[in-house]
Amino acid sequence: NFFDDPDAEGGDGKKIHNLELVQSVGIQFKGSLHAQYFNMFMMDLLRERAADLYRTKGLLSFHGQGDTKFVFQGVHEQINFGPSKEPWKSGEERVNKFVFIGKNLDRTELTKGLMECLYKEEGK
Repeated sequence: NFFDDPDAEGGDGKKIHNLELVQSVGIQFKGSLHAQYFNMFMMDLLRERAADLYRTKGLLSFHGQGDTKFVFQGVHEQINFGPSKEPWKSGEERVNKFVFIGKNLDRTELTKGLMECLYKEEGK
């Protein structure tokens, strides 16, 4: 039955979400990300959880990318990623910001996975 499926498609082909299950998780932390680790984290997250992730967005600092500020936004597994129009300002603190909107989101699990993407100097 159409009404029993919380993620059924409506008559216009668009997904209908049961909004009672929707939550948002915002995470932010300082530092620069390791680009390869972040890409692997996002690929794994989307492969495993795309159906649960309705929207994702973020503002990122990557190690080795100078003052380039990166942004990403996504709907389910479709992610757009690239440089921001505005670079990091001189002296601006590099704070990575993420917002995940969906269902069955675990803030602790997401935070742990993202923190593992931080660039660490060799030997530290």
